[in-house]
Amino acid sequence: MTTHRSQYSVGILFAVVAAVIFGLIPLFSVPLLKAGLNVSNIVCYRFALSTVAMTLVMLVRRISIRVSGKEFLTLLLLSFFYAMTALLLTASYQYIPTGIATTIHFLYPVWVTLLTILLFKEKVSTPTLLTMAFAIGGVALLSLSGTNTHHIDPKGIWIVLGTVATYGTYLAWLPKSAVKAMDGLKITFWMMLCCTLIFSMNIMIRYGVVGFQTMPTPDCWIYLLLGSLLPTLVANLTLIQAVRRVGPTVTSVLGSLEPLTAVLVGMLVFGERCNVGQVLGILVVLAAVSMLIFFRSKK
Repeated sequence: MTTHRSQYSVGILFAVVAAVIFGLIPLFSVPLLKAGLNVSNIVCYRFALSTVAMTLVMLVRRISIRVSGKEFLTLLLLSFFYAMTALLLTASYQYIPTGIATTIHFLYPVWVTLLTILLFKEKVSTPTLLTMAFAIGGVALLSLSGTNTHHIDPKGIWIVLGTVATYGTYLAWLPKSAVKAMDGLKITFWMMLCCTLIFSMNIMIRYGVVGFQTMPTPDCWIYLLLGSLLPTLVANLTLIQAVRRVGPTVTSVLGSLEPLTAVLVGMLVFGERCNVGQVLGILVVLAAVSMLIFFRSKK
């Protein structure tokens, strides 16, 4: 019992860390967009640098990267959903405020719950459903409140809604897949490598070799490096560990800290105004996370 509680607590910590770091994605992506880099290059370079970092980690830890054909196919398909999430979320920043985009992206727990119930026959407790409802309600308040101070382009909303399905599918499938028992570092390595290949092929098919852009300023390398190590690499490692310990539903609900972080970044860095609706939304999200931890710890 003590071991189980310890593992659950560690899983909660991993989920919180992953959510907060994911919320920092706009901090490293928006300056690159403003510098003239397109979305395809940003995500491609980000994952390429992460792959290099993971290769060094695997060499130092002496972890084999060998996988079976079935495992590779599973990793490739999982990488496709994750790659689409990164691409669509970054693209949405061009049309709607970053805080709004991230909060709409957080609707993915609805998709996760539907998949786990319908496909994987997972039982979801009433407290979990209630906390999900509160968290999503808080996200709705954050999203709707932004319309008073920022222009909301419908195209951006549709783009970011695509991440709800892609990221939700990734989260729900990972703990049920053929690689569910694989070492977290090995999964992350292959995910980074496969995403890099997917993004590189996307650029080659659409633009050819000339489609690969150079860094316009030295600062771009700093943003790219930070975006590669934190939201791409560290967040993925902690996310995988969280899903394994507390499951996709709990991990998704704790992901409410991601839009909270993004809203704060938008306010402090990008000058997005915070109105009463946003404050109320933040409070609702925090209350939902607190309720979730309380109910799960009691159980």
